[in-house]
Amino acid sequence: MSSGYQSRGETPPPTNGNEGRSFYKSLMDGSVEVGTLFGVPICIHNLFPLFIVVTTIIGFIPPASTESGLLNFVVLGPILFTTVLIHEGGHCWATKLVGGDVHKILLWPLGGLAYVGHSGDAADDLKVSIAGPLTHIPQCLFWVIALAMGAGSVNLTYTGDFATDMCRAAVIMNIQLALFNLFVPAFPLDGGRIFADSMLLCGVPAVRAAGIMVGTSTVFGIAIVALGFYFGQFITIFVGGWVLTQAVDLGKLVKSGMVHEHPLFAKYANVGDGERGGIAGALGGSSGRV
Repeated sequence: MSSGYQSRGETPPPTNGNEGRSFYKSLMDGSVEVGTLFGVPICIHNLFPLFIVVTTIIGFIPPASTESGLLNFVVLGPILFTTVLIHEGGHCWATKLVGGDVHKILLWPLGGLAYVGHSGDAADDLKVSIAGPLTHIPQCLFWVIALAMGAGSVNLTYTGDFATDMCRAAVIMNIQLALFNLFVPAFPLDGGRIFADSMLLCGVPAVRAAGIMVGTSTVFGIAIVALGFYFGQFITIFVGGWVLTQAVDLGKLVKSGMVHEHPLFAKYANVGDGERGGIAGALGGSSGRV
């Protein structure tokens, strides 16, 4: 499960090499608005309910117990929904702090996306990127306190008690999402955006940064897919596949000398080596993405 944000810059999008934007637009085309949160439209992809149904059914497959199925439904349904929504809310809040605009939040089977826009530099983009994963710290503390109150201690070993196991699952999920979105330097996850912004802030030319991003995204994409197969987690496999397809798209732009067509590097690729400009727009995915 990844989370992140789709940043919509203040400059017009490129007319070519814009597969990333088309992909994220297609996600919105397959979604429905279910309400608003602090004035921000909340959209759910049509496949999100199917994801909850499938994961719940898997939880009931023998030798799993009825409790396991119900736990899957609660944790991967309302709790995950709320967790990802808060994560994306972090991106939205940070965007407002840097003077940007918030357009909508999308929840889909592979995580969440906040559609935001700002005309700041890489430092501002870094703040927006980090804000999402950092929301898992207070969320994790909330579930740790709930677990301590219910079980009398903070033990993450499942005991068969539904209420405390729910708290344990929520704690583990928040830890995993925070680490995954902060420390996996693969585009379009939050960690990939953080890595790219850090390189640009250090003066790495956009073309070189894009090439490095292709390499790290490919390596981690393959690793994520492998872990998905090893643990039998089909969602993890899809996340890894998503990372790999984005790496291929970015790689094509690097090879063709069209890095400026990629939203993440647009303004940087149009200036001299090491010179830093504003972010025209950037794709996101997490925690993230995932």
